[in-house]
Formats: sequence, structure tokens, C-alpha cells
Amino acid sequence: MTLIKSLLLGSAAGVVAVSAAQAADLPTRKGPVAAEYVRVCSITVAGAPVVGFVLPGSDTCLKISGYVTGQIEGGNVKVGHTLSSYTTATSTQTNLSIVSGSSGGNSSTFGRDSFGYTTRYNQTFDAVSNTAYGPLVAHAELQFNHGEGFDNTGRGGSDGGLNRAYVTWAGLTAGKVDSFFSFTGGGLGWANFFSPDRKGFAQPDVLAYTASFGGGFSATISAESPAWLEDQGDAVGGGQFLGSATRGGMRFPDIVGALDVKQAWGTAHVAGVGHNVRAISLVGDPNLDKWGFGVDAGVTFNIPNLAGSVIGVTGAWSKNAIVASGLVDGMWGEEGAVNGNGQPMAVADAFSNGNGSWATPTAWSVTAWANFVVNAQVTAGFEGSVGSLRWTNTAALTPLSNSTSFLLGPVFHYDPVHNLDFEFELLYQGTKTDRPTNLVVGTPWDGQANGFAARFEVTRSF
Repeated sequence: MTLIKSLLLGSAAGVVAVSAAQAADLPTRKGPVAAEYVRVCSITVAGAPVVGFVLPGSDTCLKISGYVTGQIEGGNVKVGHTLSSYTTATSTQTNLSIVSGSSGGNSSTFGRDSFGYTTRYNQTFDAVSNTAYGPLVAHAELQFNHGEGFDNTGRGGSDGGLNRAYVTWAGLTAGKVDSFFSFTGGGLGWANFFSPDRKGFAQPDVLAYTASFGGGFSATISAESPAWLEDQGDAVGGGQFLGSATRGGMRFPDIVGALDVKQAWGTAHVAGVGHNVRAISLVGDPNLDKWGFGVDAGVTFNIPNLAGSVIGVTGAWSKNAIVASGLVDGMWGEEGAVNGNGQPMAVADAFSNGNGSWATPTAWSVTAWANFVVNAQVTAGFEGSVGSLRWTNTAALTPLSNSTSFLLGPVFHYDPVHNLDFEFELLYQGTKTDRPTNLVVGTPWDGQANGFAARFEVTRSF
């Protein structure tokens, strides 16, 4: 009996072994491939987390963000003037002309807008990955505007394109990015106070290196596309003086050196720029090729017991580099003639005198501001600026004149829910411009330019 059981069990084991071996040779049915879900990622860049999602098949963290803003704006419109030159047999003289409107019998104000709309759409992409030398960052920002009427960003229609696009890695910065010369940019609101603003608009193309020393200290050397007045719509010769000269070919970038510190108490900044001025005279003077200079410095202090609240002061000075002074950035680059009222300042990097020489501008500005976080929904800001422009080496019959200007006003924010902001700002600017020496005898001079602009905007960020 025992022998029979042993034979049966051995036969069964053999059958199972053969079956298993045959099954191993047959194709198998695999289970479903595991789905690759979107993974959330966070990489710290310059002390702030970039939160996004991992691009499939890579180690790159992609963040998509942006905002949409719609606003209405308005300001007072009074008589504006411009200078026009003409040449006689013995001299060049200047007349004062009223800025005409487009209708209403050439009324100086009837055809000019005092009310307008602006809409902006901003889309931003940040691609970040960690490396042995720190985060590798690519930032791209597209911006599109549409506007009608008074101070519209779309210039009476639609515009848009690349606002910023740059790469940073191990201290290197390359691309279209905020200038390392500018400290605060344009200020608390949409319209600017007096400060070199190649951060809020007209950002340069840059190749720069930043060295960090620990403790919040850093130093930067930067080669930037030159800051010319055409960034604000003018050229060398400036505003109403366009015609004395045009810009020569670019030979050098703006050379910027900056020192910065960022600590718990606040921030501080000092920067200098060398700006090569090449201009072609249209009145027979030798072409100009010289270097201008500018300095921008400032400090901010965090207010204790009011998280997010800041006070600050900044100042700029320039010679033959008018954009570096910050003076032309007041309001929205109207050169002191707010809303076209009164007489604009004689802003330029240089002016061709017509007697074989060039006049030199020296300009400065100082600004102070305070921004108070009242609570989680309400922020109140106040800002004020003063600045001056002086010309030297002028000829007796050139239309140049000196100017002094101030600007002040409040900016309020109300954020009822997350990512929704209501902003109201009101800024007033006054400018006094001296009478040009070559103004036609007997011509009345209107050297007082003043005006205000108000703005209400609604912004949804994402």
C-alpha cells in the first residue's frame, strides 16, 4: 500500500512539474501600465519657492502664472505748449506754440482725451531644475495690452509681445530682464514716481554676473542694451528738441556695476552706469562721441510689528545720461508736462548748439515712500518725488532751459479675496521751466506745467 501511494504521489508531482515548465514557455498577460500622474514640485529660487508641476520625463519644475487687469483712468487737460525753432539770416529763434486738438476748431483742449481705458493680459512661465551649482531657471513673460483714450497702454488699440525672457544659473543672467542699475523701478502704483525705471518697462537685454558673499550681500557687473530716450518715445535731442541731433550707431553697451544687501531689517542698493553717447548733429556741429554717467542708490526699512510694511528713500544723479536720472519717468514719461499741460522739460543726453559745441545735461531726483499693510485686505501707500535738470555749455541762441519738478500722491489697495486686487491711485505733478534764452522777444512764456492723473484698476492674478 505504501508503495502504491509513493508511485501515485511521484506521478502527480511529475505532471505538475511538466505543466509548470510548459506554462513558462507560453506568452503571459501583463497587468495595465501604471498611470504617470502630475507631480507637484517646489524649488527655491532667490529665497522664494517656485511651486509648479514636474514636466513628464524630466527633472524640470514648470510654473504657469499671470494676471489680467482692467482699469479706467482720467486726468485734467489744460493748455499745453511746444517749442518750434526757425532760422533767420542771422540767428535761430524759437516760438511758443499751443498744442492743438484734433477737432473743435483746433481748440487746445477740445480734441484731447481726459478719460480712457486700459486692459492688460500677462502670461508667465518659469522652468526650474536643481543642479550642483544651484537652480537653473528660464523665465518667459508675455504681455498684451488694449486701450482707448487717456493714457492707454495700448496706444489707442492693441499691442503686445515679449516683456521679459531670461536664463539664470550660478550667478549668470542672460536675456531681457530688469536692469541691475534700477533699485525700486517705478514705485507703488501704475504711474511712476521719479526713479530710473528699466524694471517696470523698457527692460534691457542683459549679460550679467552676480557674486553672492553671504549675509545677504551681493555684487553685479552687467552689460546692458543702452537706455535711450526712444524707450520713452524720443531720441537724442529729446522731445520738442528732436531735430538738433539723431542717435549715432551703437558701439558699447551700458556698463553697470551694483552692490546690494538684503537682510531682515530691509534692503540697500547702490549702482553706477557708464553710457556711451553717440549723436549726429543736424545743425552742422561735429558728431558727438562721449561717455555719460549715472548713479542710483536707495534703502528700504521693514516696519516692525507691521508685517509687509516698508518705508524707503532713493536718489539718482546723471550727466549726459538723462534716463539714468529717473526724471523722465515721472507719471508715464511725459517729461514734466502732465497730460500735455504746460511746457515739457528739455530732456536729452546732449544738445547740438549749432556753433561747433554740444550742451550737457545734469539731472537728479530724490524720492521717498511708505507702504503700510493695514490688514490682510487693505494696503495704503504714499509717495513723493522732487528733481531738477540743469544744462551747461549752452549757446546763447539754443532753446534749452532748466527745470524743477515734484510729484506726490497716494496709492490704495483692497484685496477682498485671494488673488483679487482693487487699486486706486491719484498722483499730482508740478513742473517749473525757465524761459529759453532764444525765445522770440515779446512771446509770452508758459513755464508752469501741472496736472493730476487718477486711476482705478481691477486685477485677477493666477
